[in-house]
Amino acid sequence: MATVFMKWLERRPADYDRGIRLLTLGRLEAMQHLIVEELVEQGMRVLEVGCGTGALTAAMAKAGANVSAIDISPGMLAEASRRIKKEDVEEHVDLQRMDAVMIDELFEPHSFDLIVSSLALSEMSERGRRYLLKSVRKLLTPDGKLAVLDEVRPTSGGSRLLFTLVRAPLQLLTWLLTRTTTHPLTNFEGVLTNSGFDWDLLSTEMAGSLRLYLATPVEQDESDRKPEMFRGRLNGARTLRTVLIDLWASLFRILPPYPQVKPGVYAVGEPGRDSPLLVTGNFELTVRRLVRAIEGELDAWILVVDSGGINVWCAAGGGFLTADKIIGALHISGLSEVLHHHALILPQLCANGVEGWRIREQTGWGVHWGPARAVDIPEYLARGRKKSDAMRWVTFPLRDRLEMTAVTLGFYALLILIPIAIFWRSIFWPTLIAMAALSAFYAVTLPWLPGRDGLAKSLPLALIALVGMLVYSTIWDPASIDVLFARAIGITALSVFIAAELQGMSPLMRGEQANWGWEAVIGGFLGLTYWLVPNLMGWR
Repeated sequence: MATVFMKWLERRPADYDRGIRLLTLGRLEAMQHLIVEELVEQGMRVLEVGCGTGALTAAMAKAGANVSAIDISPGMLAEASRRIKKEDVEEHVDLQRMDAVMIDELFEPHSFDLIVSSLALSEMSERGRRYLLKSVRKLLTPDGKLAVLDEVRPTSGGSRLLFTLVRAPLQLLTWLLTRTTTHPLTNFEGVLTNSGFDWDLLSTEMAGSLRLYLATPVEQDESDRKPEMFRGRLNGARTLRTVLIDLWASLFRILPPYPQVKPGVYAVGEPGRDSPLLVTGNFELTVRRLVRAIEGELDAWILVVDSGGINVWCAAGGGFLTADKIIGALHISGLSEVLHHHALILPQLCANGVEGWRIREQTGWGVHWGPARAVDIPEYLARGRKKSDAMRWVTFPLRDRLEMTAVTLGFYALLILIPIAIFWRSIFWPTLIAMAALSAFYAVTLPWLPGRDGLAKSLPLALIALVGMLVYSTIWDPASIDVLFARAIGITALSVFIAAELQGMSPLMRGEQANWGWEAVIGGFLGLTYWLVPNLMGWR
């Protein structure tokens, strides 16, 4: 919580120390004192990343260290300079204005015995933090250490909830005042480990949200080296969370927010330097189904690219998954330094919007279009990345048709049923039953209904539905001619709408947008008929 409001305090350097002392209840000052007492020695070469107003800088210099201190804020450095002069330690301090990720450009390798960061890493992007840790390894002496004092998101339920409740209003206020925010460290222990450090937790305060880490570089076994943007291992285990997300994605996939996986590199099984690299988008259901298809069959790396939380086929077609995004994700992933090969396996269904030749040209990586279905990936790899004809063809079996019908109907049913529930309650249940029945029937019979697209298929669907309505009205619910006419108009309208709109669910037909003009014309004609015929026949 301290770093959130710190953004505002940085605009008032003279008030910074007093504000931080208040926000952290004085605990930050005590933890900085611990750094000086336990880690700083006479003659030690120290680099402080994000020195702020120079309080810790001056304390380390007074303890006998030679300190190089950097910060990106001119106001903070000006305040630090005044403090250094006041404390009379100028000959032991070198202040420089620079971005933290540039330290490996300014300083020679093995220049420092201790590198310190206090409330600085939480202001950086995740990519920036990982890059900084990589640079720190280069700059430390063989026995050097890294001390990180920063805000960390608590892991226990109660502490995490309290942290979120207290931090949220401060975060909003800080954004309104400065248009910036900070990002508390999450899974920082894992980040340190993956970056090649052993670590200890020296101190923790404020319910675990303020922590002091001491990290030591260790030799990394190249065979166990992880990519720079490695986020962890994935498995296909079903939990209550995944079941609920799958249910939401199945019924209301069209409605944002879309369940997403954080972009980055993930492992399935125990992949090594020769394991295959699969690329996919970050729609959570897509990632989980890919994992379930290959888990237990092979060890692989998965590069999850930001596709806006949309499945690969729609994302590629809509410009959300592009060659540029894949190139960028590959560049920052660090995979080129880990893998012995340079072969990307992309989903065949994203070829409609991803230019493989550009990826090859700009990265030097080979691009291989995998099978249409994830379940065929193990066999595809076993065949030496060669696809059979069956792997190339996109099919639309009954299970997929029923699933996509539920996805599409979940959204469109809301558009139709909510107004009906408000204005025409008497026909709510008949409309709901008719929609569900027609949609299920359409999904089952889709391959056999004549017509190349949904609009053409709506004609036989409407005729079959009208026959069913007449049978129902004759046997179970006899009605007058005017009621039968109203039912016929309603059934015809639903048939056209369902067949035309559910066209977009099929990978074998063009998008439903192509039908919207004709749907409007047919809807207008049916509406006019519904109003005109009863008046001409004297039914009203």
